[in-house]
Amino acid sequence: MHDGLLEQRPDGAVPLILIVENEFETWLASQDQATQRWVNSCGFQAKPGSNCLVPNADHALASVLLGIRADDIWALGALPASLPAGSYYLASEPEPERLERLGLGWALGAYQFSRYKERPALAASLALPASCDLAHIRRLAAATSLVRDLINTPAEDMMPEHLAAAAEQLAKKYAASFEQIIGDELLARNYPTIHAVGRASAHPPRLLDLRWGDPAHPKLTLVGKGVCFDSGGLDIKPASGMRLMKKDM
Repeated sequence: MHDGLLEQRPDGAVPLILIVENEFETWLASQDQATQRWVNSCGFQAKPGSNCLVPNADHALASVLLGIRADDIWALGALPASLPAGSYYLASEPEPERLERLGLGWALGAYQFSRYKERPALAASLALPASCDLAHIRRLAAATSLVRDLINTPAEDMMPEHLAAAAEQLAKKYAASFEQIIGDELLARNYPTIHAVGRASAHPPRLLDLRWGDPAHPKLTLVGKGVCFDSGGLDIKPASGMRLMKKDM
């Protein structure tokens, strides 16, 4: 996946200046007259989610102003798809925890679902400082992108056997154990409810069991529904109850 993150700042990278709304007037007063006139003419007031592209004397992009909330993980999320092509960096380095959230927000904003249609990678990239744990951010972004791909894949190509294949692939990648209980074997193994919900389908229901970690460590069990279905057709829920059902995967 393309996460739009860079390990080093390239020459010519453009600074991103993050401004909390209640600090905007103080920031603006500290700028030169040309910047003040430009920002005022653009109507930028550091509202969360708003941005302003500031040119230099040669009309090239000098900086990007971004209105943010203090602890918003999505503060940079819209920028990979909306900024001009190029490299960017944070003009001031926030504390590590906030820096991680900002970097993750950018990486998640760079996500594109491209299983059925190749898409060019988004052309805006963010260089993070060396103090940032870039590998950790990339792990979080890659895991989230995998789940998004599973959710976004239509039911025709994401039935229980396909979800099982994805889980098995994860198990192989990370040296985990994997087991699946399929169809009528669910009854023999005392999982009657899973069997009852999916028994009418041409795609047999199954329980997926993925185990990873050090057996000596405390045990943590995560249980998910693994919903694989077409949200169209007959249902007993109103549309508002169905809209996000596929995310129950």
